[in-house]
Amino acid sequence: MAKALRSLIVTWFAFSIAACATASLPDQASQDTPADSSKIVVIPDYPTAGAKYLVDRDGQLEVWLVKDGRGTIEFIDGATSQPKFSITLGPCFSFAVLRGPQASTHDFGAVGKPAYHTVPADCRVWDGRTWTQTYAVQMPRLAQPCYYGARRRAVVVGESGSRLVTSSSSVDITGPGVRGGYAQTTYQIVYSEELGFFKELAPGYIGRKAIVLRRLE
Repeated sequence: MAKALRSLIVTWFAFSIAACATASLPDQASQDTPADSSKIVVIPDYPTAGAKYLVDRDGQLEVWLVKDGRGTIEFIDGATSQPKFSITLGPCFSFAVLRGPQASTHDFGAVGKPAYHTVPADCRVWDGRTWTQTYAVQMPRLAQPCYYGARRRAVVVGESGSRLVTSSSSVDITGPGVRGGYAQTTYQIVYSEELGFFKELAPGYIGRKAIVLRRLE
């Protein structure tokens, strides 16, 4: 019995170490730059201040307003014309702070490293480019952050000026806010060169999926 218990403890300890280790990835991006520079999509640091977009978020229409030149996006209620909540982007259309519909806040830039879901930190991407990253996510109700280890890959389709960049991520999560101490999830972000904005995004916390229908004048 004692031997079996020791075996169980060793197995659990090994799993815990392995689970924590999976969320610790080197921050790196592939550098196999295409010979044809026109194949490289350069993402702006932030979306254009003042731009408005009509968005279908989980089946409900709303207007997203780019409030400033530092990536603040307000979600405007169509019925009241009032902001419901906002998110803050980091550079290269990454994610810094997400405030959910129930006012839950997830700070992806808690240690100065926002979540580079869309493209790597150099703002450049091409078809097949991969990158990895480990970053902390701080939640107000927790004293310690959770850690996210992400493996990402981009697919680029279309002609220059109207290309779509689809970035898919597999993310390992460890920390005090995770049931059992470990979880895995996936994200998909689509950036539209024509819109100069997201086309589709599902970064968590703001809903299952948001689809940008068009830019408003």
